[in-house]
Amino acid sequence: MPATTILSGIRPTGNLHVGNYLGALQNFVQLQDRHECFFFIADLHALNEQFDAKEKYAQVLDTAATFIAAGLDPSRSTIFVQSRLPAHAQLAVTLANFIPVGYLFRMTQYKEKAGKQAQGNANAGLLYYPVLMAADILLYQPTFVPVGDDQDQHVELSRDIAGFFNKRFGPTFGLPKTLHTETPRVMSLLDPTKKMSKTLGGNHCLNLDDPPAVITKKLSRAVTDTGDGTGAGAKNLLLLLEHFADHDTAQRFQRAAKEKTIRYADLKQTLARAISDYLKPIQEKKTALLANPDHLEELLAAGAVRADSVAQKTLSAVFQKIGLRPGD
Repeated sequence: MPATTILSGIRPTGNLHVGNYLGALQNFVQLQDRHECFFFIADLHALNEQFDAKEKYAQVLDTAATFIAAGLDPSRSTIFVQSRLPAHAQLAVTLANFIPVGYLFRMTQYKEKAGKQAQGNANAGLLYYPVLMAADILLYQPTFVPVGDDQDQHVELSRDIAGFFNKRFGPTFGLPKTLHTETPRVMSLLDPTKKMSKTLGGNHCLNLDDPPAVITKKLSRAVTDTGDGTGAGAKNLLLLLEHFADHDTAQRFQRAAKEKTIRYADLKQTLARAISDYLKPIQEKKTALLANPDHLEELLAAGAVRADSVAQKTLSAVFQKIGLRPGD
């Protein structure tokens, strides 16, 4: 395995949006050219929020198809589904015994999400989420974990858990580092003070599956400003234009914003065309993949075999260290 290994996962909770694409998928595609990469569909992590069991499998396949349609190559990256490798759950249960529970209660994501649920009714999976994430990471001994800054705390906890285990049982885990790639922070179309997120509602997001008419309609409702290009909403649209339109077009609207001559109706129409044109080949490839689910499952199965060969080595070493398997 190359000296530098990358690992990351995305939860299958519905259609991915352009924020997911620019913030994660696009970078994954670039990373696979330079590193040994493991990218997984984090379906176990998708269970600690409300979900419809009848839709979950379709969401798993949809996420896998999006990965590949966006440019991840199963021959260069190991793409797999988390729940299909028992080693993830086995290591998570093991590691839970070597981390003080206080570390979990102080996690920012737990406090935020638990606060939104009924008092005292936050599920245990929400609290346990960082332990499972630590297992996801440590199984593959990655050098770097590409994350947004809101996930730094989870990688740090993985390092803490690895440190606790190594101190007690000897060197076993490497200490993964966060990888902050240059990713744009895409904001909600209707509330540009918040990151684009499915939880805010469909009109806040531009989904990767949205047809041109839907993209045009959503952008027509997007928040801007009074015309000087300084508002958060206007900056968000100009950011999207920079990534989806050609350089000259993006520069033209940037100059208009600085000169306070920008026409937001023109900007929104131009942006809608640019995003629709950009997403068209991704959408077509995804449609073809989903039309042949058996082939998609074959790709995931092959990825699972490759991932499991690495995960089992780590798990075996851990079980030997703690006495659950005979030593060398």
